[in-house]
Amino acid sequence: MRFTRQIPIASLMLSILVLWQPTLADSRSDVPWNREEKTPSVWDKNKCLGGSSQSFRLGGELNNPATYNLQKLQNLRDTLKKQNPALITEITVSFQTGSGPRTETYYGVPLWELINNPKAGGGLKPGNSGVNSKNSFLRQYVLVDATDCYGAVVAIGEIQPNFEGKTVLVAFAKKGSDGKIVPLIDEGFARLVVPGDKAGGRYVTNVTNIVILSAPPSPLKPKYF
Repeated sequence: MRFTRQIPIASLMLSILVLWQPTLADSRSDVPWNREEKTPSVWDKNKCLGGSSQSFRLGGELNNPATYNLQKLQNLRDTLKKQNPALITEITVSFQTGSGPRTETYYGVPLWELINNPKAGGGLKPGNSGVNSKNSFLRQYVLVDATDCYGAVVAIGEIQPNFEGKTVLVAFAKKGSDGKIVPLIDEGFARLVVPGDKAGGRYVTNVTNIVILSAPPSPLKPKYF
């Protein structure tokens, strides 16, 4: 007899739960992971719109951060050539692109001089030396960004004269088909030129940032054998 009396009570409790479910669903929609974002995300605020670059910012771990446009970059090249007439500011390169092989002659400022010459970046600042500070500049690298967020890295050891000594160029002009020097109209006012690269992936066009950074300390813990 007692068992049969409990059946209506159980049915009533089930009915209440069924009616309560929408309320639970509504309340769950207000939790942070279900709530629709009402403010722009950091990616929206900093998204890259692309387009042609008119200037780039030189910064990071160097003494003289500055902004360069076409005229300033041309003036710097002229100043550097007066200081050292033997300085290489013209490079002919061949590289592979998505549309096939390409050979161009570019004119500009060597990346090493842009960073280190007193008339330009003024030299490297010490970066993150990690645990072992020997040759700490070999942990530093140059990040080159484009207006569309494309980017590439050049290690300082690649351009340091006492190591690989590669003449990477920040170019602002090239030789046209008629042999005349023409500006980089279709590539922004400046682009990166990395001789020796088989593919043109690091030939960043529409340069907007050139930043010197350091690699972080290794996440690997030393093992003793």
